[in-house]
Amino acid sequence: MPVTSKLARRYLTACLLTTAVLGASPLAWAQTASSRPLVLRVAYPAGGPADVAARRVQVPLQAALGRTVIVENTPGAGGSIAANNVLNAAADGQTLLVTTGNDLILSPLALAHVKYKPEQYRLLAPILPTDFTMVTSANHHFASLDALVERARQADQKELTMGSWGYGSAPFLVGADFAASTQTRLVDVPYKGAAPVVQALLSREIDMAFVPLAPNVLELIRTGKIHAVGVANTTRNPFLPALPTLSEGKYLRDFVYSAWAAIFVPAATPDAVVASLSARLGEITSGPDFQGFLKEAAALPVKAMSPDEAAAFYATELAKFRRIARPVKVGPQ
Repeated sequence: MPVTSKLARRYLTACLLTTAVLGASPLAWAQTASSRPLVLRVAYPAGGPADVAARRVQVPLQAALGRTVIVENTPGAGGSIAANNVLNAAADGQTLLVTTGNDLILSPLALAHVKYKPEQYRLLAPILPTDFTMVTSANHHFASLDALVERARQADQKELTMGSWGYGSAPFLVGADFAASTQTRLVDVPYKGAAPVVQALLSREIDMAFVPLAPNVLELIRTGKIHAVGVANTTRNPFLPALPTLSEGKYLRDFVYSAWAAIFVPAATPDAVVASLSARLGEITSGPDFQGFLKEAAALPVKAMSPDEAAAFYATELAKFRRIARPVKVGPQ
């Protein structure tokens, strides 16, 4: 064999071995990808809670990786446009999805055009968890959850109306689970999002709703423009410590629902890349700067999760919403 051919074969073999080693190394992944920006693709318009949280992650993540990180908003269709976009990109950890776990899980259950499955994604890190809170319009002054339940059970009274942001949405299913668990009569009234639901409460178009506890909702509760009945958790919310949980009454136990924005990658992303991104995001979200942001946003604290812990949490949420969706008969529309 000519010397030149031997040299060419040795060079090719060396390149292949180098590529294999680099593919297994998180540091090598970061170094070889440094010429490309990492994209945080947000499933909602700019300025929303998930978008704001993503932008608080952007700068420290950029510093941690030593490379450009950009935020791109791709809203619409219950978050499924962004979810499909990320799934269709290369599963190399260069394009991350920012959405709520609620929407990622529920959109395929409720929307016929959504073809992905939630199992096609891996959770990297929660970045904005908050309690769902049951609130009513100022028309009502229920002394407790028990009083609301007893009123909603009365067959000779008009049914209470409950706002949500559409069939199959998280508030829709939380309300359906509440109604089934308490044997109450509630009429769902769909709106296009959280803001219109809150406005409907203020104008007294609807009686009640389950809404994430955000700063604007917190202020409306504190000023008496809407009334809080309880939080969907087993522990009281630190921003409303006098408000009972919905599990403290006679009719519910372990009624826990949160709205949680998070960062995901396609499930096919290499384990080494997932581990590297998870570690960097865990350092950022558990740090004092991000924890301070969460307090400003009336959100709950987050803690760093290992990939296995994140997978277990995501699987639990997936099982919970599917369990609720079956008796409610949520199907693609």
